[in-house]
Amino acid sequence: MRSASYALAMRSEITKGIDEADVLRRLIERARLQIDPTSIEKRMPPEPDLVCQHTVEGPVAFELVNLCDPELAKVVAAGSKARSEAFSTADPSARIVSNKLRKTYSTTLTIELLIYADGPIITPDDVIIPTIRPIIESVNGPFRRVWFMGEKSVCVLWQAG
Repeated sequence: MRSASYALAMRSEITKGIDEADVLRRLIERARLQIDPTSIEKRMPPEPDLVCQHTVEGPVAFELVNLCDPELAKVVAAGSKARSEAFSTADPSARIVSNKLRKTYSTTLTIELLIYADGPIITPDDVIIPTIRPIIESVNGPFRRVWFMGEKSVCVLWQAG
């Protein structure tokens, strides 16, 4: 018999998968990618987050990472119970992207990374992009392309030779 914590983790992973599929659909629409949005499938670690069907290139996997400031997220989540005193925050983009680029995945498909700013973050796109681009270019990760989708920007930040 599986534990309650396993069931909770599975439920959390399913909810995360629904959210990630929505994010990928937004990328498909905003970047006008030739990907069938109905083909998106959630995968479980150690595979990349999602697999979908590119109409020209065939199956492709996507790993997603949300740039979210954990301190700001706590304040937002607290709502009316949020602290009233000032607090400091910093751009978490470099740390989040560095961690993601060092991960390994189990798949035979090409993998693309989608970095998106969808959560509480105070840093604008035009600051995030020049902050993370050098990190992406300096790490030999498993990705064929690295996308960025922010509040205003959608672009490929890096592409394998």
